[in-house]
Amino acid sequence: MLKPCMYCTSNCYRCRQNRISPSPPVWDDQTRVEFPLYRAPSGPPVGFVGSARSMSEIITQWQPPQEEHRNGQILGYILRYRLFGYNNVPWSYQNITNEAQRNFLIQELITWKDYIVQIAAFNNMGVGVYTEGAKIKTKEGVPEAPPTNVQVKAINSTAAQITWKPPNPQQINGINQGYKIQAWQRRHVDGEERDIERRMMTVPPSLIDPLAEQSTVLGGLDKFAKFNVTVLCFTDPGDGVASQMMPVETLDDVPDEITALHFDDVSDRSVKVLWAPPRFANGVLTGYTVRYQVKDRRETMKSFNLTADDNELTVNQLQATTHYWFEVCAWTRVGSGPPKTATIQSGVEPVLPHAPTTLALSNIEAFSVVLQFTPGFDGNSSITKWKVEAQTARNMTWFTICEISDPDAETLTVTGLMPFTQYRLRLSATNVVGSSRPSDPTKDFQTIQAKPMHAPFNVTVRAMSALQLRVRWIPLQQMEWFGNPRGYNVTYRQMERTGKPSKHPPRSVMIEDHTANSHVLEGLEEWTLYEVIMNACNDVGCSLDSGLAMERTREAVPSYGPLHVEANATSSTTVVVRWGEIPPHHRNGQIDGYKVYYAATERGMQVLYKTIPNNSSFTTTLTELQKFVVYHVQVLAYTRLGNGALSTPPIRVQTFEDTPGSPSNVSFPDVTFSMARIIWDVPMDPNGEILAYQVTYTLNGSANLNYSREFPPSDRTFRATGLMPERYYSFSVTAQTRLGWGKTASVLVYTTNNRDRPQAPSGPQVSRSQIQAHQITFNWTPGRDGFAPLRYYTVEMRENEGRWQPLPERVDPTLSSYTALGLRPYTTYQFRIQATNDLGPSAFSRESIVVRTLPAAPAVGVGGLKVVPITTTSVRVQWGALETGMWNGDAATGGYRILYQQLSDFAPALQSTPKTDVMGINENSVVLSDLQQDRNYEIVVLPFNSQGPGPATPPTAVYVGEAVPTGEPRGVDATAISSTEVRLRWKPPKQSSQNGEILGYKIFYLVTWSPQALEPGRKFEEEIEVVSATATSHSLVFLDKFTEYRIQLLAFNPAGDGPRSAPVTVKTMPGVPSAPLNLRFSDITMQSLEVSWDPPKLLNGEIVGYLVTYETTEENEKFSKQVKQKVSNTTLRVQNLEEEVTYTFTVRAQTNDYGPAVSANVTTGPQDGSPVAPRDLTLTKTLSSVEIHWVNGPSGRGPILGYLIEAKKRENGEPSFISNRTPYLRLDDSRWTKIEQSRKGTMKEFTVSYHILMPSTAYLFRVIAYNKYGISFPVYSKDSILTPSKLHLEYGYLQHKPFYRQTWFMVSLAATSIVIIVMVIAVLCVKSKSYKYKQEAQKTLEESMAMSIDERQELALELYRSRHGVGTGTLNSVGTLRSGTLGTLGRKSTNRHQPVSVHLGKSPPRPSPASVAYHSDEESLKCYDENPDDSSVTEKPSEVSSSEASQHSESENESVRSDPHSFVNHYANVNDSLRQSWKKTKPVRNYSSYTDSEPEGSAVMSLNGGQIIVNNMARSRAPLPGFSSFV
Repeated sequence: MLKPCMYCTSNCYRCRQNRISPSPPVWDDQTRVEFPLYRAPSGPPVGFVGSARSMSEIITQWQPPQEEHRNGQILGYILRYRLFGYNNVPWSYQNITNEAQRNFLIQELITWKDYIVQIAAFNNMGVGVYTEGAKIKTKEGVPEAPPTNVQVKAINSTAAQITWKPPNPQQINGINQGYKIQAWQRRHVDGEERDIERRMMTVPPSLIDPLAEQSTVLGGLDKFAKFNVTVLCFTDPGDGVASQMMPVETLDDVPDEITALHFDDVSDRSVKVLWAPPRFANGVLTGYTVRYQVKDRRETMKSFNLTADDNELTVNQLQATTHYWFEVCAWTRVGSGPPKTATIQSGVEPVLPHAPTTLALSNIEAFSVVLQFTPGFDGNSSITKWKVEAQTARNMTWFTICEISDPDAETLTVTGLMPFTQYRLRLSATNVVGSSRPSDPTKDFQTIQAKPMHAPFNVTVRAMSALQLRVRWIPLQQMEWFGNPRGYNVTYRQMERTGKPSKHPPRSVMIEDHTANSHVLEGLEEWTLYEVIMNACNDVGCSLDSGLAMERTREAVPSYGPLHVEANATSSTTVVVRWGEIPPHHRNGQIDGYKVYYAATERGMQVLYKTIPNNSSFTTTLTELQKFVVYHVQVLAYTRLGNGALSTPPIRVQTFEDTPGSPSNVSFPDVTFSMARIIWDVPMDPNGEILAYQVTYTLNGSANLNYSREFPPSDRTFRATGLMPERYYSFSVTAQTRLGWGKTASVLVYTTNNRDRPQAPSGPQVSRSQIQAHQITFNWTPGRDGFAPLRYYTVEMRENEGRWQPLPERVDPTLSSYTALGLRPYTTYQFRIQATNDLGPSAFSRESIVVRTLPAAPAVGVGGLKVVPITTTSVRVQWGALETGMWNGDAATGGYRILYQQLSDFAPALQSTPKTDVMGINENSVVLSDLQQDRNYEIVVLPFNSQGPGPATPPTAVYVGEAVPTGEPRGVDATAISSTEVRLRWKPPKQSSQNGEILGYKIFYLVTWSPQALEPGRKFEEEIEVVSATATSHSLVFLDKFTEYRIQLLAFNPAGDGPRSAPVTVKTMPGVPSAPLNLRFSDITMQSLEVSWDPPKLLNGEIVGYLVTYETTEENEKFSKQVKQKVSNTTLRVQNLEEEVTYTFTVRAQTNDYGPAVSANVTTGPQDGSPVAPRDLTLTKTLSSVEIHWVNGPSGRGPILGYLIEAKKRENGEPSFISNRTPYLRLDDSRWTKIEQSRKGTMKEFTVSYHILMPSTAYLFRVIAYNKYGISFPVYSKDSILTPSKLHLEYGYLQHKPFYRQTWFMVSLAATSIVIIVMVIAVLCVKSKSYKYKQEAQKTLEESMAMSIDERQELALELYRSRHGVGTGTLNSVGTLRSGTLGTLGRKSTNRHQPVSVHLGKSPPRPSPASVAYHSDEESLKCYDENPDDSSVTEKPSEVSSSEASQHSESENESVRSDPHSFVNHYANVNDSLRQSWKKTKPVRNYSSYTDSEPEGSAVMSLNGGQIIVNNMARSRAPLPGFSSFV
């Protein structure tokens, strides 16, 4: 049995070797047999286009055949192609078995050839119709063959003629753009011999005859040199194969100038001339010519010809001390070269010249300056060369900038300078001996600005989005700006699809950051080609334009709807829609198809759409529309990125009228046994204007029509009577439009008087098989209808145990199951049902069980998609992870799928692209590796789980091949080499982290500490410098002095900036500070002032002090001098200035050296606003002072604050008075001295004491008033005052003291004071002792009462003796009674032995009264002392024994100072023997004193340390303690 071939349009067969088989896919020559029951696709694929992808590839794209031509399911496509014009060549076929594929890449094609490409679809019945052939040319390639017949011939010493024939045109592989002529030389490079290109030129092809022989002259070659010449043909893609190298040698020429001309052995009669061969002989040297003559005398010329081997000549027979001019030149066979000249003096050996002097500058330009100078001594030889050296602020090393040969020059034009650069120049002279030392440098000068050196290099443009392009470039270095940088100007304009500029004017944007290396152009048109050029701009102007860079913005959705939209109704349910194309500049990409949106205006505006999946169909038919309904229709186009804009305005169209639908809401509100009233509403689908209604009814089950009646459209109720009781009747209602009667609504009614609401249905029953992710089906059992047929069911549901929500749809009462749609996956639901009849709704049924919908694929796509290149073959894809609740119940198997593909003009479907799955719902990034370099990729991310994939993100495009460096510069080191310069050194990033070619480095530096405070509201800003990629060191100049910087580096490439290096910190060296600020003067007098200032604004280091210098502004022989003084603070008081003289003060701050000075002038004496001088100064001499009187003048601008009183010694020869108008005679050894200063405001007199003046000296006085502005002129005294002598001041002064300072007054005051003090002390003593003595007397009395009668008699006798003797006293060892001063401290004996105290049990031996000497009353209080020459008094005798040891040393000292003439010693006359006997007696520790309260006749006597204390009876003569018995 023969089986049909699945590839054929019509089935075909052939037999071979008795086997029946399908033929191979070569269809043109086969015998076809048509089978009417089977058909291949009858139409070709639509929208077939193609374009060249490369010089050997063509990319094609298509859409499936139209639906009516497919004739079944499309299984794939057959693509065929062959060279255009080669119709006899068989087709090449490609079988595409993926029916979803919409593009194909044809490979291995011939370069720059036209191809015919066709495609057909096939189904299971065969291959369909092929498209018309599309003519597509592959892209250009490089030529495969070199030019032929290459010939080279030298025509002179610097040029050669080259001839050649073009290569075979079939092997050029494109449009011949011309030929490259290259001259090569062999050179040793790194120890190897290599061919180095020395010269190259391009030659356009011949336009007259492209195959004819061509020739050209290659100039600029080295003289007398060997070259190898090649010729190649090139096209736009690149250079072709070069021809074989053809050797050629340029012709010889005259030699260059000789070198190293100098002289030796110079004498009066001879000299030796020496030289070296020329640097470039330009041929074979044949000899030298030496000529010489007496300078400026040509008739003395002599010439010598030498061989090529001679390099010296001795010239004799010269004239002594004569200047000679020498000239030496070399020869080849062509001729002599340029001569080298020099001048010397015979007999004088040439020496080194002296440096030029007096350098001056003029005509400063951007690239040159005129240098004027005075030549120095020429060293007895002419100057052969002037060498100009320069030094810049960036390069502190002197370097040669130009050399000029002009022996007699005094003005040089120095070229080779850089614009807007600060220079210093110096000059040195060179003669035959050598070079002089450099001159002193010129003053610093700055060349003027010029336009920037060049435009930014390596300008590249990359599309970022449909509206943005990123422009990148290499920034200019600081020295390349040639002035103050303004920034970069980016100019861009749209290009037509043909490659020509559009009519839109170009636009420009200025980037002010001169260190920037990228910028994003925004607000562009989608899918539009742009041309971008750049230039750098400074204050002078802009550089030349950069090279053109072109890029197309990304594809986007169409920004405009199709034009000429039409919609026409063709029936009551169909509308045909037609439209035109979208304007080209609004397509924004490849149109994949169209969508027609339509919505009924009166039905809730539910919007529907129909997709037309090809870009070649511009019509479609909308079906299944509602009848007699107005629709709004709009059309949009879509690309692979999404839907474009809708067409505007919406097209209004109405479908045709038709028969109506059934009336709605039919019910029976009133029913009895014999009557039923029916009501209804307008049909839900009127489909036209309702003209009438028809109501019919019959007994249910009966074929006989009981009743039929028509009603106008306004009547929608009818009462049927005469019905049979308890029977079912069937009522029908029909509506009518212009086109006829429509559908009928039939309902039943039961005639009864016992109708009731229906019974609730049973609870909904749900089985697991009826549960899906988005829907649940349940069923129920109806309840009783209450003798009223059910009209509908109402369903309510609740989600996750929330509130009950009714479903909007009414369920047909004949149904017992329902499917709830649009549910959320993995969510719990419950349902309940309510039945409704004519009387109302029933109760709700029982709730169903809680059921959960099944899990589903994610319904939400990811957001925040970002794609960042990390290397030249990999990118990092990042997105925002979905929350757990968005995975629709299947988060455990969730993950993310990354789809990526190369972006081309015809991108394939995403389903056929590579993909990478990342498992885990919390993952948010992945790295795509091993991508192809220099390609644009499109990346999409979608979530997925085991239930399926979720929605995909919009595609994000990224260019692979450029990635920012991932490594930072290494080994960054910073060293301060001066106060304003830091030297940086670093190593490039590791090669593996550079990610392409490094274009340069950015240096970031920021001040982290500065010696000077920053102004309020300002902060330090980070500065940036850019250096080239070849640099590994750089100097940061013009930095702040003594300032700490934080420095970081990064490398950048075409993709952008890499990471910064770790910061390094460096501090510049200290520098000299700036000038101090606000130099000011205060407290200015005639001879002194105070100068103060503020610290410098720029400290530039630690200020160690200030140098203050002052001198008279105008030179004066008498007192002109300069004074320098170092201070550590900011204030200095200056004394001993000349009066009314102007001084110039300068102040310089010091760090490591002194900085610039601030200066100001000030004049001593009155200032502006000072008071007017006082007048009428008079002096009055008194015994102790000088009284000064004056009359005040006006106070000036402010009130008088006080006066300065100054005095001056009048020397011999000075007049005795000084006029106020005539300055006093100034003597070098006499100056006015301030003796007093008042601050009490206005005064008219002042007193100066002689004490502050020198005695016996004649003084002149002057008075100066002052206010806050300054001092007045002084007023001088007319006469001088002679101060008294020193003797007079010491004694005579006392005679004239006031009475209160006289001697008599002071002595009287002292005596009175002593008397008062003594009286006060006596009173205090009596008061303080009385109580103590009273207690002691009481105790003594008690002891005496305890005595025997004999003891009392002895005591009475003793008392009697004491009354009639010399009295009671204190005995000492020498028999004298001494009186001390009351209240003085007891004096201790010089004897170191402690006294022995013996307590007397009874009265001591009674001495003879004659042998007892009495002390004074005060002495009676003293204790016994062993020292016979000492006398002491103590207030508390009881404490003597206990304190005697401790007071011993004090008694010694004071006993020496005892006065032997004290008036108490007048009474001392006590025997030594008695004293000695008492010394052995222990003193009594109890004392008594007399009181008035004692009983009469009592007497107590005790001996205490040699002191007798007697307490007498009343009216006795015994003295009280402290009082003399003689008083």
